[in-house]
Amino acid sequence: MCGIAGYMSEIVSAVPEKAKQTLRDAILYRGRDTKAEWTDGERVHLFHARLSIIDLKTGAQPMHDASDRFVIVFNGEIYNYRELREVYRKAGANFRTESDTEVILEGYRLKGARVCEDLNGMFAFAIWDTLERRLFLARDRLGKKPLFYTSLGGLFCFASTLDAFRDMPGWRSIMSQSAILSTGIIGAFANSRTIYKQAYALPPASYAFVGLAGNLQPKIETYWRPAFGQKSKLKLPDLLEEYEAILSDAINIRLRSDVPLALTFSGGVDSGTIAAIATHKLDRKLACYTVDYHTDDDPSEETVIARAVAEQLGLSWHYVHFNYHRQLLAGLPADYRYYDQPCQQIALTYSGRLYESIKPVATVVLSGNGADELFTGYVGDETIRLKGFAIEATKWLRPLLRNSRVSPYLRMGLPEAYAESMVRIAKSAGADEDVLAEFSSDVRAIAQEALECGAESALDLKMFVSLRYSGADSNFRIPDISGMAAQVEVRSPFLDYRMVEYASRLPHRYKVGNVFSAGRNKYLPKRYYERQVPADIAWSRKKGMGWNLRWDLSIANDPDFTHGFDRAWKAIDRIGMDTGQFDAAKTSYIDDVHRGIEFSGHARLMMSGLMLGSWLSLHPEAQLAS
Repeated sequence: MCGIAGYMSEIVSAVPEKAKQTLRDAILYRGRDTKAEWTDGERVHLFHARLSIIDLKTGAQPMHDASDRFVIVFNGEIYNYRELREVYRKAGANFRTESDTEVILEGYRLKGARVCEDLNGMFAFAIWDTLERRLFLARDRLGKKPLFYTSLGGLFCFASTLDAFRDMPGWRSIMSQSAILSTGIIGAFANSRTIYKQAYALPPASYAFVGLAGNLQPKIETYWRPAFGQKSKLKLPDLLEEYEAILSDAINIRLRSDVPLALTFSGGVDSGTIAAIATHKLDRKLACYTVDYHTDDDPSEETVIARAVAEQLGLSWHYVHFNYHRQLLAGLPADYRYYDQPCQQIALTYSGRLYESIKPVATVVLSGNGADELFTGYVGDETIRLKGFAIEATKWLRPLLRNSRVSPYLRMGLPEAYAESMVRIAKSAGADEDVLAEFSSDVRAIAQEALECGAESALDLKMFVSLRYSGADSNFRIPDISGMAAQVEVRSPFLDYRMVEYASRLPHRYKVGNVFSAGRNKYLPKRYYERQVPADIAWSRKKGMGWNLRWDLSIANDPDFTHGFDRAWKAIDRIGMDTGQFDAAKTSYIDDVHRGIEFSGHARLMMSGLMLGSWLSLHPEAQLAS
């Protein structure tokens, strides 16, 4: 687990030393065990900062293959590296280390870009071909590990963080208004956009070649996508067996580590299933860590359940107390400092504390992240299947209503309707024509991507959008950035690509078991979990890690939060953006909290404003185009 950065320049010595130092320094928080770099002495420079997990002695980077033709910098873990090592050895590879890094390098030497299809893991890497003078970049299927790039005239740069580009010649920290709009509406940056106009993210499940001969623009190809079109014909017992087999292996290969491991633990179906499989099937007892707010006056049901499940499984359970009254807002600047783009989730504060508490005893931690997105695990998700029935039943009306102004969901297929509804929201937010056109192009590209995956039903579209976009902060960015800041690697068995493929083909009735009964979402995982724990725990209402950290009450009642919002609005005013919609959303949200509404519809816009302003306070260099 590491940080990587590098550049290619058409001109010898075109990059000043200050810019090189920024590249080095920006990635250091991601790996503090060792740092190293390699250069061809002219136009190519690679940087690496390492958190050592696999092959502590001989896995250093940048790493060369035996012929010295290829050199790699790699961030992440390849979980199936042992199996691939034997496959590649039989194909003629010779290994000098025990690292997963060398497995990628030898796989690339043997197979070129097709090596990505072999890799099961979370990864972003760059390989420089000294013979053909070109760079190969690749990113894992779900985008768990970040990889950004920018082309600045005759200079191409890539890095694990956008902050690495700050001092590059030609760089300006000008933000994209359509990207800001995307975070507020869909909860993530659309497609390959970043917060900055000059930088892009290599899309998940993609690779790219960049050569010195040409315009230094990457040629990007997609090597994988989930497929929703073909649903499994298996019966429930067989589906449960397949679920267990995939998840057991996903957990097993994520237990491969040369440093100690632990588990983040709520006692719910996701982390509880991981703990049960590790204990009963794999004979591995993981220390469990729960972050919560629990006192005698304000007890937490989550803490009680987590302790009970851990005791039932015979596991060592550790409680991390997080006082949301004092720590939530006060800790935001420190916990937010390594975030190179705004994050929508204030959960990064207590996530950071959790990882810091784990670090003294374990460097690798397993997590239940991703299961809610795959199996409709959030409160309210159980209604989506019913809505899907209604949309399907009225699809005969679409040709008649195509040119009318009724709901897009009555006029067109679901992915297109999703895009149209997002554009409507953007229009109501007052986006100007140019920004709206860019945003519209982005969300229509999302709809096209969903169509290409076959996500044309309500539940399939929900899974696709949640996994790829709205869940990106909680599933990918917070574990990556806050984890790396604490020097902890977070691994998520439910985000194994085989489990994503399984969930994509799972019939809808096994995600939502009864459309007329609340709490029947995540049906198949709960059916499996009830084999491990009492039924009342297996089928309990969704809460999730941090459920009792009541930031909603703090926002509604704590004067410090009023000051926090004021500071955020001031930072947004600095760049010339209107804070009116954010402030109106905050007022409506607080009113909803006082009326007892548990899930206010104003939360996303309010939090988008708070987190954007809080991020801007830490990034005074960020500006909007004048």
